[in-house]
Amino acid sequence: MLDLNKLHNQLREISTLVEVPLDEDFDFNIAGEAFVIESGSLLAYGDIDPDTGVRETQTFSVGDPIGFAEAIASREKSFHFRKLSDLTLRKFESAELRRQVNASNVLSRTIIRYSIARIFGHKKSTTNFQFEDKFIDTNQEFLSRLYLAEGETIFSVNTKPRAIFFIEKGSVGIISENRNQLAVLSNGECFGESALIHNRLHSHSAVANTNLNLLLIDGERVKKELDLDQPLVQYAVFVLLKRLALMNKLRGVT
Repeated sequence: MLDLNKLHNQLREISTLVEVPLDEDFDFNIAGEAFVIESGSLLAYGDIDPDTGVRETQTFSVGDPIGFAEAIASREKSFHFRKLSDLTLRKFESAELRRQVNASNVLSRTIIRYSIARIFGHKKSTTNFQFEDKFIDTNQEFLSRLYLAEGETIFSVNTKPRAIFFIEKGSVGIISENRNQLAVLSNGECFGESALIHNRLHSHSAVANTNLNLLLIDGERVKKELDLDQPLVQYAVFVLLKRLALMNKLRGVT
């Protein structure tokens, strides 16, 4: 859906490349900066969980963001990093990133804020309802509603994405390929956005856990809305969804 090659070319004027040799110290958590890996890889790890005694780790590689969510949310970075190779990073200024996100259209801003809420472990965010109030009221002709009975499938694993879904009423189960329920979503939450924006097949299935009222924004309309925003905002949408996928792996939700 998003043309990454085009975005990369457009972002060159507002970003800089940083070369980080394997044998040199580098502060990935420096205030005021966010990065995306252009080449190389590193190991990200958090603090030891006091309940389990386990330290979660995840490999970050090409295209993965470092500090984007924290920059937009004005939060301190919580990961520690160990380089696995020489790195090339693309550096962005946090203040400019926040400025452009705050000025973005309601659909992009909602996806970004909702992704950040999930990245930091907040199941729901009241900012989701900004989507309902503003976007729905002004774009009724582009939206559709779907009513499903308990047990019906919304989409299946390995199928092509067609829309972003917003739960008006009811509960949705996110199901793995081996039929395990990975997450339960309810009123005010959305799903399906990652596969659509990353232009890949669904990695999970979605099933109605109850009778369900959904709002759909079709893929063509999503693209038109994203295209209204600055390249940096479009890129933030893309990389934050990548960060969310990495966090889900860290949490064992895969």
